[in-house]
Amino acid sequence: MRLSRKSAWLLLAVLLVLLLFGTQMPGAWRDEAFRGSHLPWQMTKVAHFVIFASMACLARLPPLLMSVWRIALAALVLALVTEALQRFVPGRDSSWLDVAIDMAGAALGVLIGILLGRR
Repeated sequence: MRLSRKSAWLLLAVLLVLLLFGTQMPGAWRDEAFRGSHLPWQMTKVAHFVIFASMACLARLPPLLMSVWRIALAALVLALVTEALQRFVPGRDSSWLDVAIDMAGAALGVLIGILLGRR
């Protein structure tokens, strides 16, 4: 199955909206949303990783085929902006660890995109 260029951009936009919604959710809302999961890890860290990996993989695959450097730069800017915006959200703070998690997700996404693109 191949995505059209328009569908790929739409999917990227949906992932971006999900990321922005999640990162701008007040801390009390976030804590309540994940309280019932009983997971041994922070769900927000996993969500950041998965969303950045998904966006990077999608950007690397046809029909977008963005360069690795362009994806890395976009991921870094997005990670820094979302972390900076969290400073203004009640009950949230910014973290360099979150930026690293975002970039690790983007790196894995690019790698998966390259491997899938060779098939």
